[in-house]
Amino acid sequence: MLIKADFQRAIRDSIASYPAVAPLYQAGDPRILQHLDAMATMLAMFSAQLETAMAEPFDKTRDSTVLADAAMRGIVRKATPARVRVRAANKGGELFAIESGRTVLDSTGLTYRIETPASVPSGGVATFEAVQLRALIVSHTVADSEPFYAIEIPSAEDDSFLCGVSVSDVDGELSFCDRYVNIAPGDRVFHVEADDRQRVYVRFGFDGVVGVQPQDGETITLTVFYSAGEINPAAGSPFSFEYLNSPLEASIDLQMDALLLPGQNPPPMSVLRDLARYPSVYDSNAVFLGEFDFLTRRNFPTLRFLSVWNESTEERARGPSFDNINTLFVACLSSAGGESVLTENTSSEPVPPATIPPESLTSTQLAIKAAILAADDSYKVRFLTPVRSKIEMTINARVASSYIASDVRAKIREAIFVEFGEAAAASRRGRNRPLYQRVYELLRSKVAALSGGQADLIVNIQEPEGLVERPELWRYVAEESLVVTVSMINTTTPAWGV
Repeated sequence: MLIKADFQRAIRDSIASYPAVAPLYQAGDPRILQHLDAMATMLAMFSAQLETAMAEPFDKTRDSTVLADAAMRGIVRKATPARVRVRAANKGGELFAIESGRTVLDSTGLTYRIETPASVPSGGVATFEAVQLRALIVSHTVADSEPFYAIEIPSAEDDSFLCGVSVSDVDGELSFCDRYVNIAPGDRVFHVEADDRQRVYVRFGFDGVVGVQPQDGETITLTVFYSAGEINPAAGSPFSFEYLNSPLEASIDLQMDALLLPGQNPPPMSVLRDLARYPSVYDSNAVFLGEFDFLTRRNFPTLRFLSVWNESTEERARGPSFDNINTLFVACLSSAGGESVLTENTSSEPVPPATIPPESLTSTQLAIKAAILAADDSYKVRFLTPVRSKIEMTINARVASSYIASDVRAKIREAIFVEFGEAAAASRRGRNRPLYQRVYELLRSKVAALSGGQADLIVNIQEPEGLVERPELWRYVAEESLVVTVSMINTTTPAWGV
């Protein structure tokens, strides 16, 4: 890159060719030096810009280049809405039913849509789940129809972020498809993309080639969802219904119970610059190495249990069958609990899973099946019932007499439930197999009373009979399956003055 001094040196070397100007230049006449210095400055600025432009395709230091690169790769900056559990207390004298789809407000004025219904008895309590978002309905009339017709999604007028969109016309809902993969002509799908200014569009297909192309005069309805992104409402903070539909609702006390998903803001420019380098991160359509479990879990993050396996795993568990060829097996349980689940009381009497017929699939199971087939429609998808199997675990601990046995017992139970309980990540994936070394390491790190030299610990875990993997098992440590005994050793921990 040439700097200002390089251009000034070139001017100085060429000034001798102009005898009338050279004396004035040598004398430092500002009438000569000013415009020469200005030209050197402008050329130096242009040189710096040219140098940056040469390296920009590789370094991507400019925000405009990052946004253009993200648009080319199909990356849309969107937020992930938070999900909360709300506690409802009924102070009235009648049973109150909370319907899904209603809107509630938190103490800061953010809107939440109720996702799971609940019935609150008189004088009782119940909980329901809600997602932090608001909806904006946009009606668009098609004019000058063309292949891959696009409709711009309006930006949020406040500080919220785009988090989702649904599209419908007079014939009903259209399905989202990423990059028109596995889409035939006439399929009712739409695609979402962004340009280099991060304006987001809904794009349709091309008649006779892929998808559907809206015709002139058709009315397209966009339901655009906006979210505040990452939030952290305080535990116990009040909630309220947006509108009171009946006098009974005034006697319903709503409070924040738990934050299930904290939400996530759109990636900032620094993250977007690196995100575009790794297709496996932002390309949600690709199924790398047959990871359909990961694909399903990414699209349905709130499932209480999910296990996806292929024919080889199925045949290791239950033997070969012609029906297993080119089949994916799914066992799932949603937060709403509409799916059936079996219970295995003891591992010595295994309970086989039941195959769910296609006509009995729940809405969650149908959505999972659609997501898998959208990624790869060459598979058959079969749903089986999960089998609940509680892990029997016995823990005998001896601690110094300076500790309180009930406190130690409570801390042990808390550590076990967080790691191996029903809501633990390993339990929800169907891969929950507590190892002795992991349990010992966990308790010594989480319970201070067990890390002392005088403490002792004995763990006994009931293992299922046989070494055959059963992918449909939902194994976890429950309240009734965990037995913790804490005894005291007649010694005290080293301390000064006591």
